[in-house]
Amino acid sequence: MKLPILFACTVLLLSLSFCKKNDPATTTPQVSGSKATIAWEDCATYTDHDVTVCFIGVNEYRCPCDVVCVWEGAVDATLKVTTASGIDTTIVLTTNSNPVGLNNSATIGGKTIRFVNTDAVDCADYGNSEKYKVVIAVE
Repeated sequence: MKLPILFACTVLLLSLSFCKKNDPATTTPQVSGSKATIAWEDCATYTDHDVTVCFIGVNEYRCPCDVVCVWEGAVDATLKVTTASGIDTTIVLTTNSNPVGLNNSATIGGKTIRFVNTDAVDCADYGNSEKYKVVIAVE
């Protein structure tokens, strides 16, 4: 009796492992050029620059819906950056339009990683991380 159950469990685990390896969400899209939109907890490999950027965290500081604010606020994106030369680091970049001078870029391994903006995130989605997409440029 134990043998059929053990066999069934083994088959189930192997099938789950096979599905995970072929799941499109676990693959890193290849980007030709310098700009990509990266969804929450996804990565993009910039083939022209030998850099992979993963979007792993977000903090929202923008003005809430239906509120008049003096400053529109900002968004902090936490990015994991890996280069072909072996650099593996985590950075936090900020985007907004004003005040100027917030840290929206970092240079890693001779490449500049720039947080351009969020994409398709309206004020009703603030704080709902899984809906976030960030536009990241590598130069």
